Amino acid sequence: MKTTIISIAIEKGGVGKTTTTLNIGAGLHLLGKKVLLVDLDQQSHLSRWLEYEPDGKPAISELIYQEVSGIRSNDNSAFVRHSDREGVDFIPANKMLGGIYAILGADGQSNTVLSRIFHQEFFQQYDFILFDCPTAVDNLLVSNALLCSDKLLIPVQAEKFAYEGIPPMLQRYMAIKQTQDIAPLLAGFLVTMYNGRTTMSKDVLGALQESYGKLVFSEPVPMLQEARNSTDEDNRQCGSLVRYGSSRVGQAYLAAARELVDQEAAQ
Repeated sequence: MKTTIISIAIEKGGVGKTTTTLNIGAGLHLLGKKVLLVDLDQQSHLSRWLEYEPDGKPAISELIYQEVSGIRSNDNSAFVRHSDREGVDFIPANKMLGGIYAILGADGQSNTVLSRIFHQEFFQQYDFILFDCPTAVDNLLVSNALLCSDKLLIPVQAEKFAYEGIPPMLQRYMAIKQTQDIAPLLAGFLVTMYNGRTTMSKDVLGALQESYGKLVFSEPVPMLQEARNSTDEDNRQCGSLVRYGSSRVGQAYLAAARELVDQEAAQ
């Protein structure tokens, strides 16, 4: 079984990056895949939406520290939690992640720390590993994630400035991967917050399709209040929307998850 590691990243904030990670991860589980979500954002929204509560067990920052220090754990399962609601495993982030950059920088091969961790045999039990990356794509943690990943999935809000941020993101990814042939390393562009009644949304989707063709996921994620409600920590029904057949947002994310599965089956 081949494990596919996907970074979900884009430089612009507020585009639904973490919502995308949560829903695609849960969607892949519904499609019968074993999934690990990794929260690399010190805001730890993904961890909270997966109902993580501090439990005294190590999180992603400790896993990184152990790798840099050369003291690997004999039991990587100690870092992994399970979400009964979503059906996925996850490694949470905590406040210590804010200080991880100095630790990464102390490593002699600082760009390869996550690669050394997630290519260990323990993590090969998963069909998909998804990294929820911080917004600042020029930092060392994101560089680690991109180098470690097999694919990059870029959520693109259906507005002009988000579209204009794509070329710099691709240039950085090509530099990290040291290749000019980036297409095989892209999971694709997922349009989020799409409003089919506005010219802006239609123009952004059309421009993406014209520029990147089949690399654009077939169904944009609509801009609906249910998406905001699903990640509202005061809402008892918060969580992924792929579990609800009546959710248009959830069905769009489930369609994206199917396309990812189809991609891997075709390779």
